Amino acid sequence: MPDPRAKPPRTRPPGKEAVTDDAGDVTLHQRLHPRVSGKRVEVPTLRVVAGRDMLSYVTLRVGEEVILGRDEAAGMILTDALVSRRHARVTVAEDQTVTIQDLGSTNGTSVNGVAISRSLLAPGDHLEVGGVSLRLDLLSSEEIEHLANVVARLKLPLRDPLTGLLTRVWLDEELAPLMERCARSQKPLACIFFDLDGFKEVNDRFGHHIGDDVLVGCARLVLFAVRNNDPCVRYGGEEIVMFLAHADQQTALDVAERVRKEIHAHDWDRTAPGLTVSVSAGIASWKVGEARRDWMARADAALLTAKREGRNRIVIDRA
Repeated sequence: MPDPRAKPPRTRPPGKEAVTDDAGDVTLHQRLHPRVSGKRVEVPTLRVVAGRDMLSYVTLRVGEEVILGRDEAAGMILTDALVSRRHARVTVAEDQTVTIQDLGSTNGTSVNGVAISRSLLAPGDHLEVGGVSLRLDLLSSEEIEHLANVVARLKLPLRDPLTGLLTRVWLDEELAPLMERCARSQKPLACIFFDLDGFKEVNDRFGHHIGDDVLVGCARLVLFAVRNNDPCVRYGGEEIVMFLAHADQQTALDVAERVRKEIHAHDWDRTAPGLTVSVSAGIASWKVGEARRDWMARADAALLTAKREGRNRIVIDRA
């Protein structure tokens, strides 16, 4: 019997007309054609867009097949309990057609809201594999490299087990040396405090399991929006603090705004129908010789001002 927690089929977006082939399978009459612009080659890439496995990905190559499932031997391992051990198979034909086939899973597979046994895929298509949402995109080698670096960061030491962000141990062991290096090189150093808006209401309305998924999703969006060497620390329950070396106030504001917009615009409905998420942030630049506690307190005070002024905004400490 299918798990009652399985997500209901979503409404198919306009323009994605489904048809039935001779075998009775739902297919989509679209073909994947990797784009080439100058020397830029874009590779079809399947990646998770919601939940605990968010940012997990696999590139798709001609002549290859990828098994999606919880099995450790799967080409793309999905940890959600609603996913079968061998849930679905994705194949790429010689003509670059991409096909997904459900492998008799318990909770089914859908493409753009249509339950399928077998379907063609095109860039932008959304898949529901059990309880996991994925999307097929065309990514450049640079985008894939950045994605790989972010995923690798999540597996490094001193990581929070839920979000994959650094823990507060990093503050005690690594922040002071970073401050010293910036002082010696006479380069600016900025601190950004992020806090999820109304996180208690998210837990109360959707449950703590969804709240945890929101924390995971926000952490991954933060990491994806910054440079690979920018430290991001889970400071409290729903607080994230980021340190930007060689970044003045305007650069820090640009980064904070990028993170704020990414989180606010993310498709949170795939985590839970009706869910919306936003963050507020406070920014403070370090004054050489200033105590770490005083510096971070100024960023935290700016964050509180952003909350009081209406949330989903950035405030810079001008002291």
